[in-house]
Amino acid sequence: MSTAHRTTPHGMMSGTAMAMKVACDGEPQGSQSMGARPVAQIGSADAHHVAAQRSFGRLFDRQEDQPDAAAMSELAARMAEGPDDPTDGPADAGTAFFGQFIDHDLTLDATTALGQAAGRVDVIENFRTPRFDLDSVYGSGPEVDPWLYGQGDEGMGLAFGRGWAAGTQGNPLDLQRNCNDRALIGDPRNDENLFISQVHGRQFVARHNTLLAAEEGTAEHRFEAAREALTHEYQRRVLHEFLPAVVDQSVLDPLVQGAMAGALPGPIAWECAPDMPVEFAAAAFRFGHSMIRQSYALNDDHPEEEIFSPVNAGFSPVARAHNLDLDRFFGAQAQRSRPINTRIAADLIALPTNVVPRMPGLSEAEDAKLRNLADRNMQRGQHTFNLPTGEVLAALMGVDVLDPHPDVEALGLTGKTPLWFYILWEAENAGGRLGAVGGTLVAGTILNLMLRDSDSILHTGEAEQVAA
Repeated sequence: MSTAHRTTPHGMMSGTAMAMKVACDGEPQGSQSMGARPVAQIGSADAHHVAAQRSFGRLFDRQEDQPDAAAMSELAARMAEGPDDPTDGPADAGTAFFGQFIDHDLTLDATTALGQAAGRVDVIENFRTPRFDLDSVYGSGPEVDPWLYGQGDEGMGLAFGRGWAAGTQGNPLDLQRNCNDRALIGDPRNDENLFISQVHGRQFVARHNTLLAAEEGTAEHRFEAAREALTHEYQRRVLHEFLPAVVDQSVLDPLVQGAMAGALPGPIAWECAPDMPVEFAAAAFRFGHSMIRQSYALNDDHPEEEIFSPVNAGFSPVARAHNLDLDRFFGAQAQRSRPINTRIAADLIALPTNVVPRMPGLSEAEDAKLRNLADRNMQRGQHTFNLPTGEVLAALMGVDVLDPHPDVEALGLTGKTPLWFYILWEAENAGGRLGAVGGTLVAGTILNLMLRDSDSILHTGEAEQVAA
């Protein structure tokens, strides 16, 4: 593979004259097999390719020879965090949930099924815009999604935490909810746990309303100015806080320098990459599961709550007593995330029934596999999307292939390490941050999306500003 050299403008989702062709006519081939692709003029004979911006794609060819499913299940069962495993990593505790927010803002696959081969990924619709545009917060705007917004003088403000609203229990820091306690937000997944619910509501919904109140002019001008300010704050957080917290500096620095100069370096040819590679969505960006702690200090009155304690039921109102002390999750005094490694909090190895409902007819062993988040990640990556295994992808990228993890070797998976596990093993060897394979897939995809958005901070000169 050759180093990427950007010779054509990056396309946008809409409102531009150009868009990258990202659909693979010969899928299962990935973009790294096909060389640089031409751009397609909207309205030309190739314009159907533009729709692929809202679908997934491959960076590398699909791999037919996959690890044994039973061996992956056993590997997953061995990943439970033990009493002697390190619990404090380099990132703030909130970083894992901010990463979950990013994931929900970029990608939503609502069609594939766990354990069933996905087939052509370029026809799988991504129900989120693959841009850092906060569509998970704003939806399609107040005219199309008015239920996200206020009325009258508050019509350009996002609905949030009003004491008179059904389901909020009078908590001014909870999401706005309907009479069935469903959160009125742009992406319902951002209410699936207490932590992301509070990130969404307090750091984005409430922040929009604060920025809106500081603006002057017409209602429409104030809304657009507040939205642009919040979107750029968000992008600066991703660039200056999130990526340095999760990607090893030696991997990140060349990618950021390339992005600032307008073209990402190789070994991946980013100019012909799909907007949303399955290598990112189905493996690399699931690294955050390893960062989740078994318990957290929520605030002074709740100094230790298990990750799935009753206060974290999800998809339900948040009591005032359970509002997060955000200083315990972000900043100098924050508790820490777990390091990115091959160990997972015990409750993620055995997800409770309110997260994964019990399915009738399953044996105890089958039910245990279904509840193991690590197993779900590996089965999805390797058997749903036929991703390259870790060793294969490392070799394709021209980086040193790691010696096998002891459990991989013991289970006969040497040379066939599931990509998600390999990325965690690589991070474990890099001190708890993503290494050459995982860091390149994560940072490269994120920075490439910013490069393809002419309104992003990489094009407005704001990338150098420190996030507020």
